[in-house]
Amino acid sequence: MLRAFRCSIHTSRVLLHDAGVKLTFFSKPNCGLCDQAKEVIDDVFERKEFHNKAVSLEIVNITDRRNAKWWKEYCFDIPVLHIEKVGDPKSCTKILHFLEEDDISDKIRRMQSR
Repeated sequence: MLRAFRCSIHTSRVLLHDAGVKLTFFSKPNCGLCDQAKEVIDDVFERKEFHNKAVSLEIVNITDRRNAKWWKEYCFDIPVLHIEKVGDPKSCTKILHFLEEDDISDKIRRMQSR
């Protein structure tokens, strides 16, 4: 049952809040590293400091035909997480392959303080 949920979330876009900081998670189905990375992201959102904060999450399935641009960009690099200040694409920072809870949290805090 949990596996089916994980596969379906890869094909959806999830918005947690209207945001000041946007996280975009690039993933694909049947990717063990992606599943582990998603759990790390979930752990970040469980931290009290991010409750009711303006942080959003979008999940992009790079295998979806509509996301061909991202397949071309990241087919060998997933999982990938973009963290950016909403409205400022130049602020984007990227984490590739292995995500760590403290690293993500620090980057979110830095974006929030901009």
